[in-house]
Amino acid sequence: MKTIRLIHNLPRSGGTIISKSLGAQKDVILLSEIHPNGVEISKKLGAKSPIFDPIFQSQTWNNLFKEEEYKKICTSNLNFEEKIDLIYEKTEIANKKLIIRDWAFVDYFGKPFIEPTYKNSLLEILNKKYEILNLYIMRDPLKLYTSCLNKLSFFGKHYNFDFFLKGYRNFFLNINKTNICIFENFIKEPDKNLQKMCNILKIQYDHNYLIKLKDVNLTGDGNARKSLKIHNNDTISKNKFNEEEILNKIKNHPDFIKLVQDYRDFY
Repeated sequence: MKTIRLIHNLPRSGGTIISKSLGAQKDVILLSEIHPNGVEISKKLGAKSPIFDPIFQSQTWNNLFKEEEYKKICTSNLNFEEKIDLIYEKTEIANKKLIIRDWAFVDYFGKPFIEPTYKNSLLEILNKKYEILNLYIMRDPLKLYTSCLNKLSFFGKHYNFDFFLKGYRNFFLNINKTNICIFENFIKEPDKNLQKMCNILKIQYDHNYLIKLKDVNLTGDGNARKSLKIHNNDTISKNKFNEEEILNKIKNHPDFIKLVQDYRDFY
């Protein structure tokens, strides 16, 4: 059966730097923040190019198609599934492995651009015809929440803690618990944890991946996209609010306590 590798992460959970590190491994083609409704959502975000279109990424970053072939594809009416199938075929011909970073934000948060469905749309579509190797990235929910407030301009206007918690908990309850990468652990020991991720995705680990980070193209956090080393961006930025005060207010939230019980084996 055909195999596709998927990375799932919520925003501000380290998905960009981890995906970039995986994209720097040998014989990998990485697509970033891909979702069946990605092009439509990106227009609402104000994107000036079809950067969230998988065909556009595969050509612009990896030159998968001949120029005439690419022009023909652009004028065709391929649906999302057909685009992924075509990219997969080209990846196989190039003797490389396709890794797709899911845009899970759309499914579990979404607002103000779309209502969340609380189910993984990309996985549901690809699971019909592909063997899926999944990697799920987790970050402490309170740190994730405060990072979103600090870094995402729209977040504070449209998300209260209850809404955030519902999205986070649904994401967590839908993951494969054996294929989890903890962001905090990755930052502390990147090489060790990256090797584990490569094993999960069945790709060859390259000890020289740091040298190749500069050559990896992807979407996501601007600082992480430019970074040539592994670190937590939040530790070098100034909070726009009193983080300790917010955490003290919500740490005894009953739904948060339930979530803590759910993920206690991982933290």
